[in-house]
Amino acid sequence: MKQREMIVLTGRFGMGHCCVAEAIRQQLVKMDSSISVRVVDLIDELFPNGGSMIYRSFAQMVNYCPGIYNQLNKMAGKCNTFMQVWVAEKMKQLLDGVEIVVSTFPMCSQFAAAYKQKYRPSMKLYTYITDVGAQDEWIVSGTDLYFVGAEETKLELMVKGIPAQSIHVCGIPVRQDFLYAAQEIHKPQTEILLMGGGLGLLPSVDACLSVLEQCKTVHVTVITGKNQALYHKLRAQYPKITVVGYTEHVAQYMRQADLLVTKSGGATTFEAIHSETPLYILQPFLMQEFANAQFIEQHQIGCVAWKKTQTIPQNILVLAQDVQRLHAMKQHMKQLKRSWEETCPAAAYEENEGQAVS
Repeated sequence: MKQREMIVLTGRFGMGHCCVAEAIRQQLVKMDSSISVRVVDLIDELFPNGGSMIYRSFAQMVNYCPGIYNQLNKMAGKCNTFMQVWVAEKMKQLLDGVEIVVSTFPMCSQFAAAYKQKYRPSMKLYTYITDVGAQDEWIVSGTDLYFVGAEETKLELMVKGIPAQSIHVCGIPVRQDFLYAAQEIHKPQTEILLMGGGLGLLPSVDACLSVLEQCKTVHVTVITGKNQALYHKLRAQYPKITVVGYTEHVAQYMRQADLLVTKSGGATTFEAIHSETPLYILQPFLMQEFANAQFIEQHQIGCVAWKKTQTIPQNILVLAQDVQRLHAMKQHMKQLKRSWEETCPAAAYEENEGQAVS
């Protein structure tokens, strides 16, 4: 790959998009250390004085009004003409001279495409879809390649009119520390890990922990992310459970776990696959989580609690101690990983050189 400058655009709407952006950066630098790759939070770039407020509002909406969030997500389309013109002007300095722009968030793709159309038609725009489902907001005219996590995503894009040659299936990228599966070691207790993503969203957490804490054959660790209120609450309420706040060592905790109890976020799902950690998914409630949960179930790499029921903690315990079923889930994860190892994003970049695909 010839030397080039690349920018990866992302946004902190949930930490998954940022994790994928960093994974792409690591992947590209590993392939060629001479490449200049920069990860940019586009919201902070465009709104230097308002980015934090935008993200706080998003977190509040997801936490307390998920129904409203889902409705807004359905209406999220292309940015309007006024916004396109304004954004194109704002992005001049950021993207001047950049040959390739990679996006891990729909709005970033829309804004980069607006700039590309107005000023740089030859600039390449690659979009990494960070969930299994390909919602309409991801489809942006001017995108040269879509990188997707699964064949299901590719088929969905094709149904929506994207040509097959513009779609590259490679799995959702994960950071380098997730690329090592756990070693089989004897543990005195079954290790269960609960995670709620960067926002620390854990539906049914109290019902689960009150039951799991009483089981002497399991040890439970909870990672609350940046949710400080949940962190302090759980530490005070459940002394037998290990509670961890925001940490850079999620991969290590995941590899040590026999079962991961979490939401069906795209990045988390694929991190678990690479770590070969079976999944128990708490009821999906955000729109993008449903397709991820279906993928988990269909590929037999985990179980999904589609509805909130009183039996969820008991079901978690049953699965956590079903050694044969967990082993089968690990084997299915290995199969998925092998299918992605045959793909190469760098080769897709090269093949796309000189082509104009929209």
